[in-house]
Amino acid sequence: MVPLSERPGLRDAVDRLIADNMPPFMAWESPGNWRWHHLYERFAAHQLCVVDADGALLAAANGLPVRWNGTVADLPGGSDDVLVRAVDDDLAARPTALCLLSVSVAREQRGAGLPRLLLGRARRAAADAGWRGVIIPVRPTDKARYPLVPLAEYARWRTPDGAPFDPWLRTHLRLGAEHLAIAERSLTVRQPVKRWEQVLGSPMPGPGPYVVPGALAPVRADADGTATYVEPNVWVVHRT
Repeated sequence: MVPLSERPGLRDAVDRLIADNMPPFMAWESPGNWRWHHLYERFAAHQLCVVDADGALLAAANGLPVRWNGTVADLPGGSDDVLVRAVDDDLAARPTALCLLSVSVAREQRGAGLPRLLLGRARRAAADAGWRGVIIPVRPTDKARYPLVPLAEYARWRTPDGAPFDPWLRTHLRLGAEHLAIAERSLTVRQPVKRWEQVLGSPMPGPGPYVVPGALAPVRADADGTATYVEPNVWVVHRT
């Protein structure tokens, strides 16, 4: 495992890995995505990369230091807000926590325990710095199958043995994370309807909500020819 600051040549591979793990619209223009490059330029030491013996990228975690007083009330609004405040308001000055915005694993490496490795390293880094822990706006991996169910309700679903229904939330809680809150407006993407129709694969003939593949909630088309996706996430913390 190496930070991007030691292997800057992995930057493009990290971007490709993230894209391979996300629906295409997650990389479209949003307040946070406009500022994503700052992660590589200002916070390269917090971009963790797992590589094989040949240097090929297997997994990555994208993070940055933030100020957080440990309470739910002081949590950022979500991933957009973290990046906006870090870049525009210097939220990363005098940090008290590490925030991971993305954890991505190559398809052929899934099930190999790499998220546990990345989360463990991030938690140790936060502990070594004397910070409160690692906060994460989690994007539940199976929520897109149930886009009409509110995330707060979905996050309460359990398997017959009492574990969280969603596998990514389940991984975090099994590693000791604490569920803090729902980030109702973690990321906002507003684009022309015609662009959304390419993802949907069919027309969006009028205003209203549409279920788009990969989206955690419906995309709402407006009469002005644009459509907006507001993604909810689940805030969790791995305390140090």
